[in-house]
Amino acid sequence: MKILHPTDFSPASYKALELAQHLRGLLGGSLTVLHVAEPRYASPAQFFSSENEKIFQQADQEWHQALAQQLQGLDPSAQAVLEAGKPIPRILHHAAEHDLLVMGTHGEDSLKDRLIGTTAERVIAQAEKPVAVVSRDTQLRRFSHLLVATALADPSERALGLAYEIALRSEGNLTLLHVVEPGAVGADQARLHTLVSYFPGEARERIQVEVLPSSGPPEEALLDYAERHGVSALFMGRSRGNRMFGSVTRSVLNRARVPVFVHP
Repeated sequence: MKILHPTDFSPASYKALELAQHLRGLLGGSLTVLHVAEPRYASPAQFFSSENEKIFQQADQEWHQALAQQLQGLDPSAQAVLEAGKPIPRILHHAAEHDLLVMGTHGEDSLKDRLIGTTAERVIAQAEKPVAVVSRDTQLRRFSHLLVATALADPSERALGLAYEIALRSEGNLTLLHVVEPGAVGADQARLHTLVSYFPGEARERIQVEVLPSSGPPEEALLDYAERHGVSALFMGRSRGNRMFGSVTRSVLNRARVPVFVHP
């Protein structure tokens, strides 16, 4: 598996690097560590003179050299890529050549984040590959119990495939959970068992199916279930409940205390 880890050298990114390294060891494959440095100077007019321009260019070159050394030092066995540009377009460009992205998030700590989403959220909204997200406070532990939240739609079905592969490699348990309105348990449970039936016999034994009745917001029930059952990672499909990429997905990303894998 080819894993891409975009970093901004923040505490959340260092936590994401730990997860990326663990997944590389668990699943095999390669790891690329990417840092996108936004241009610091808009135009030559800022330099006022050719002498000032040379000074700024020299400082900029030294800054990029320092960034390159810092990037390579994160994981000497990974491929280090340093680029100039806008982070989201460059991350999405490299994502096309990888199987999984692993990112850190700072959460919604500004009005801009709340309105249009964090960098991680905006990457998830546009990426065609699964994205694993952690914060600086995320608890990383062995993948002993993986939870797949399904809305009985294609993205969550694909998330189940990724979760099963990780559960198999880590010898962990896997729960397929669907939150429903009270009274709809029977029919949805049958659909879940049909979904699991596509897996080989030994795989079906590893997957537990559960329908959880809840009259409240599904993200509340999902997060509460994860906390009560000691879930070590959460997998879900990318929902589309609002103009960003889904209120359920967004709420879980901002509140979960374990890694969250979002599948397109």
